[in-house]
Amino acid sequence: MQFKVTSAYYDETSKYLLYTATGERNGARYTVSSRVKCLKPPNTPERLHMVVLLALTDQFKRPSPSGRRE
Repeated sequence: MQFKVTSAYYDETSKYLLYTATGERNGARYTVSSRVKCLKPPNTPERLHMVVLLALTDQFKRPSPSGRRE
């Protein structure tokens, strides 16, 4: 899975990372905007990338509306 985080904002009070990522998976381009709860603030670009990678991996494991898993 190839992706780039286009925007990210960490809210200290709620401990949520709000992000937008674009990329390509299995030849299909995608854009995802979502939020994820963090136990620690993602202070470095590497941590931010890993948090988004884990969130995207979890989202793509879910079945699609058609019921197919890709």
